[in-house]
Amino acid sequence: MTVHLSPSDLEVKEMLAPAGILPEDVQLTTLPSNRHCHVYLVETMPQKQKFVLKLFNDDKEVCGFEKELRIHQLLTGNGVIPKLLYASQENPLLGSSSPYTVRVFIEGKTLQENLPELFQANNPQELRAQEFREKTAAALGRALASLHRIGFNNQGYLDGELKVGRVAPLNGKELETYAEAVLLAKAKDNALGKDLALRLLAFIEQEADLLDAVKGFSCLCHGKLGPAAILIREGENQVSLLDFDEAFAGTPYLDFGSLRRELRELCPGEGEEEIAGQFLQNTVASYKEAGGKLDQDWYRISILSDLFTLLGKLDSRGNSEAELTIIKLRFSEIMTEWLFL
Repeated sequence: MTVHLSPSDLEVKEMLAPAGILPEDVQLTTLPSNRHCHVYLVETMPQKQKFVLKLFNDDKEVCGFEKELRIHQLLTGNGVIPKLLYASQENPLLGSSSPYTVRVFIEGKTLQENLPELFQANNPQELRAQEFREKTAAALGRALASLHRIGFNNQGYLDGELKVGRVAPLNGKELETYAEAVLLAKAKDNALGKDLALRLLAFIEQEADLLDAVKGFSCLCHGKLGPAAILIREGENQVSLLDFDEAFAGTPYLDFGSLRRELRELCPGEGEEEIAGQFLQNTVASYKEAGGKLDQDWYRISILSDLFTLLGKLDSRGNSEAELTIIKLRFSEIMTEWLFL
């Protein structure tokens, strides 16, 4: 059963009640959401307290709900993730198969909301923006180091109990096998193009062994780390990580590869790309200072690790022409950049 896109004030108050939140009235504002869930900012009246209400779409998202709940339980208290106030798999108003969570609201903006100002080339306030970027990168590096300390016996997809339900090694052989299956199929149905598919396959066959440098290591990864999932706390120079419903047991390079790609997508200009690259370098420096372990060749390993994610996007059904264009562009950019590394 799918949740209502716009729950009524009464429904919202009923969902807040088990958390001990009993307002006379509420004001609801839609926050950035995705295909898995809908997210709302709730302000209570007359208390004027703020909370975040997250509604998972239906019973198919129970695993994502359970995964996020357990990650909150693991990380709440160390600043990496906002405090969770209440979570329920039962939602009598929106359907018993529609899980939801209530968490504290943290004043601040996501890194994505800050990008236009912080990553602007020729910024008249560049010194101030640079200082803010450096402090944000330092806080992000510490947060990721804390996240990646949580280890697993295998690499793969996490179930609702935070156990590896399906093993999926992030090694060179697996990348070659997965790439061949996806790329040849997409080349046949003209979704990718034969020339690009063959060039990418040859590239992966030549370089994939580099992934074996981290063979056997497994830690908790965000799974879709990007500027939209990084909340910068107002006035604190600290960050919190959001949305763990796609968390994965992998390697740190999976998160750094995803962050690298999303920063490049959102900072396409030459000057902006340089600023984004320095931000990534600063994040890695802070990560290492906080005890995070990375190979000397971390950048190239991150790029190769991110190919699993890109291939997964290509392998999903129903890609639009715009999505296919972006994926093909990312593949081409990777092979071009590699020549200069």
